[in-house]
Amino acid sequence: YKEGVALESKKMRSRSNSGVRLDYYQRIVHRLIMSHQEPVTGLFPASNINSHAWIRDNVYCILAVWGLSMAYKKIADQDEDRAKCYELEQSCVKLMRGLLMAMMNQKDKVERFKMTQNPLDSLHAKYSSKNGQPVVGDGEWGHLQIDAVSLYLLILAQMTASGLQIVFSLDEVSFIQNLVFYIESAYCIPDYGIWERGDKTNHGEN
Repeated sequence: YKEGVALESKKMRSRSNSGVRLDYYQRIVHRLIMSHQEPVTGLFPASNINSHAWIRDNVYCILAVWGLSMAYKKIADQDEDRAKCYELEQSCVKLMRGLLMAMMNQKDKVERFKMTQNPLDSLHAKYSSKNGQPVVGDGEWGHLQIDAVSLYLLILAQMTASGLQIVFSLDEVSFIQNLVFYIESAYCIPDYGIWERGDKTNHGEN
């Protein structure tokens, strides 16, 4: 037993200060963020009693996980570090693919919106974290939130550039290209923005 304790203590001393610090952050990220990720969809619910998953909030949450995975990748010199890096990366992939699948379920709306530019035809801003399906009607929420979809596309591009494989098929590539056209169509249309009220004219109406 004493030999085992001494070996573990030696192992801890051999860890760099940055490695020990990353392990500390990994425990925090796992407890505060990753432990709440739905195992099937990969989405984060708004709370323990609200299963709604906002596109924007989910992307913001996963940025902490992705940043930590990048840090582990930079200093990974042990199998344990590489394993933690892989776990963090796969959490990112699962979340980004969960949002992608939820939006792809509404691909018909994207096509309609490019023609009508009607806010009722816009992509939903939130989905069920349990199954990725819509949780409110087209007219029951300020769904036209261009910043949320744009943020998703930005982070998707950055994660892909970092080496993560998030897009698996040509159908998904085509849909993501359609999302770019969707943003292009909606760019000049007053939307509900991050506060989900009124529009860009800021008259405060719901």
